Amino acid sequence: MTQNRDFKSLARELAAREGISYTAARRRLLERPVPDPASGEWDDLVVSALSAAVAEHGVVLVREIWNEDARRTMVQRDNGVRWGLVEPAADGVVIREVGDCVGVVDKGTRVPVPRRLPDGQVEVAALWPVVWCSSREPFWRYVHNGWAVDQPGVFPSGLDPMCPSADLPYEVRVYYVPDGIPGETHTGDTPCWETDGWSASFDKAVLLAEAMVAHRLGAPKRQISGDCGALRAEVWQHVTSDLGTLPSLVHQVDAAPNRPVVPRLPYDTWPAGRPESTAPTPEPTWFQGEEHPPNYDLRVWSETDGWTTLAWIPGGRNPASIAATLLRVGTGGPYAFAETWGPRFPDAWKHDSTQEGRALMDLHPDEPYAERSARYDKARQREDADLAAALAERSGGALTTEQTAARLEAGGQPYRDFLRAGMICIMDALNDVRLAGESDERLRMRKALDDLEKHHQVEDWVIDLTREHMATNRRDAHYTDGAKRWRERALQEYLSPGGSATGVPGLTA
Repeated sequence: MTQNRDFKSLARELAAREGISYTAARRRLLERPVPDPASGEWDDLVVSALSAAVAEHGVVLVREIWNEDARRTMVQRDNGVRWGLVEPAADGVVIREVGDCVGVVDKGTRVPVPRRLPDGQVEVAALWPVVWCSSREPFWRYVHNGWAVDQPGVFPSGLDPMCPSADLPYEVRVYYVPDGIPGETHTGDTPCWETDGWSASFDKAVLLAEAMVAHRLGAPKRQISGDCGALRAEVWQHVTSDLGTLPSLVHQVDAAPNRPVVPRLPYDTWPAGRPESTAPTPEPTWFQGEEHPPNYDLRVWSETDGWTTLAWIPGGRNPASIAATLLRVGTGGPYAFAETWGPRFPDAWKHDSTQEGRALMDLHPDEPYAERSARYDKARQREDADLAAALAERSGGALTTEQTAARLEAGGQPYRDFLRAGMICIMDALNDVRLAGESDERLRMRKALDDLEKHHQVEDWVIDLTREHMATNRRDAHYTDGAKRWRERALQEYLSPGGSATGVPGLTA
């Protein structure tokens, strides 16, 4: 009522001052174009009316003028992305839909945006007039600083994502505002909510949420836009027994404007005493129909608990690395070490996204060159020891582990290459069955391949499978008889060494 009375008063004042009718004055206030602040064209009447409305209600009336022809791109059509220009009026704002954020208004243009402060006073901000929304985030917000158009000074709400697993009821949600102003200083990201992790416990979710806003990843480069980065983090508790029930907000923390840049270790250094990685945490049981589960596991290490999962991160390795950095892993945070485990897609190169087990993706902090080299050397020594032990075991007592190690030393690289050829015969058989199989059968072949490649272990059924494959595989028909005999001899040496060295490279002249 107060807002309407103020608008009528403004219309009467304009009609008296300009000598026009009340109806014409009202129409002029409603249809007034966006002013250019550089020329001082903000209308005091409009600013006063908007400020009075915000002071009274804290919200602004928003009217939208749609333009279906503006949605030209596939992203706009498929994801419901919409751009708009805000035009202030005495009783609210009008959003006129436009096709993009670039070139729709002169750079430097600002519109008055009043907001109510906690003490009840009203402050008028000058913002770039471009606004944005989408199907996933259907509430209009200024791209300048992320404020909601209908409630200036407040971040708009986001749509609640579906909980991916009954094991992960706590969602960490973060509101990001890009560095700079989309459409004026860059054409990149827009202000939006992102789910940065799912946790099994409230305490772990709170720890991650507070870490996301405690520091900046880097210093802002475009100060014109104001504060940027992760500005708010929230923890939402989902009702995993009933996905139709809306989640509840259980924790919220805002970023301090003067927060520091997160500390980092000097290049090529890391803390001493990193513990050995243990077996990966099994993936949670995802709800049926979950197409994009957050299957990147951020594991942290502590003296009391060893390796534990802090959160399951959506979006891949990079978001997990960012979370580890903001947690100050190894730089004074609660954890000295962390690591990211992710799904293993061995055939991604051929566009086959079948997952086969888990793989260690990243170490946090980043491993320096010297440590990485030492780890590779240790892995090679372990592989040599495993190979010698496996060959001795399969020799049927003809060779000891020390003798097989001496045999490897004497044969040198030619002998190792020959053993590798025999190993490849087994790998070919397992891979052919693996690629033709599904689910459990494919995972069984993957386990056999891992045992073979990591420890040179070969079970009896794998030997039978390999011999059958070599006898029946049509793909091997192009080999000459001599090549076939050479492959069979390599397989024999790999599976049962210790007999005659005839025809074995490196052991015979």
